[in-house]
Amino acid sequence: MDNKDPRKPQQPIKRNLMDDIDAFFQSNPFGDIFKSIDQFFSNHSLGGGFPVRLYDTKNEWVVEAELPGAKRENIHIELLDDHVKIIVENDVEMESQHKETGAYSHERRFDHAERLITLPYMIDRSRTQASYMNGLLKIHGPKTPKKGHSLSID
Repeated sequence: MDNKDPRKPQQPIKRNLMDDIDAFFQSNPFGDIFKSIDQFFSNHSLGGGFPVRLYDTKNEWVVEAELPGAKRENIHIELLDDHVKIIVENDVEMESQHKETGAYSHERRFDHAERLITLPYMIDRSRTQASYMNGLLKIHGPKTPKKGHSLSID
């Protein structure tokens, strides 16, 4: 049984602003919108498209690109002076027909992602090699110093 008199004025409850803010964010006020945004960008080929790593060994530069699920024939590499351009294209066509209803479905999806990597060296095309195994593309070549492109004034 409550002994409070309803005619008696009540003191306001003191609240801590920081506790209220913590409670707000712990209650997941935005639902799963942030999670769905993260999933969208991790599952689509926007922007960079795929992770790339550039590093040096004693005698070579190495570019590694993670391309899980990509087919070798859909990967294109362009060598441009001191740049490596990696392009991945995937054209998938799917057809199906439901046995009971006879409904026919045809779907086509085209994915395109590319990266342009600037090297601190010039590319020697004749000595640059590429390999692709288990979803990892590896391109490597000898360290060839860049030559200046300055022009003297007469």
